Amino acid sequence: MNTPASPQQEGAMTEWLLRSFALLAYGIGVSRLAHAWWMDLSRWTLLLLLLTEGYSLLMVLVARRASTRDMSPMVVAVTSYAMFYFVLIDPAGTTRLIPEMAGVSLQLLGTAWQFAAKVSLGRSFGLLPAQRGIVVSGPYRCVRHPIYLGYLIGHVGFLLVNFSLFNAAVLVALYGAQTIRIRREEAVLAASDAYRDYQGRVRWKLVPFVY
Repeated sequence: MNTPASPQQEGAMTEWLLRSFALLAYGIGVSRLAHAWWMDLSRWTLLLLLLTEGYSLLMVLVARRASTRDMSPMVVAVTSYAMFYFVLIDPAGTTRLIPEMAGVSLQLLGTAWQFAAKVSLGRSFGLLPAQRGIVVSGPYRCVRHPIYLGYLIGHVGFLLVNFSLFNAAVLVALYGAQTIRIRREEAVLAASDAYRDYQGRVRWKLVPFVY
């Protein structure tokens, strides 16, 4: 007779299945970006995108296990797109709307901002909306989702150097997905009195004075 798995065992299994899936998908996307950069070493925007996504993968692998997680089908779908959007980015046949180094400067700014936010977040970082602890220090004193703001700044720099209607559509869809993730993350975290107090103190979710 088989003994049913305990909720703790099921939670651990789900956690490692999700991390294994992230490792596979990020590995595919990162290798594609690495190949495109290796074919043209002057494309620093590709290298920076590669490093940013590689660091995100590292954060996923060392994240603290969630006590509560939203795994509704819609949330899983938009999170999956947000994880793997860069697999769709086409580095070929693009137009430079601004000089390469101007795009690199925006990417560096966005990377520095999101790195500071990730350092503040530490092992509370995750992909699916989840409760891994409340962080209110560092960039979290300016907006409630500073990592997404860092991504946004970097993606603007990347797109302006690697512009195509297809790449623009990929990134527009990404920020539609990110908006849904923000709302679902806040719904999970707002179960905490501490987070509701934080929402009252920090008004802006993503972009100061805009959203």
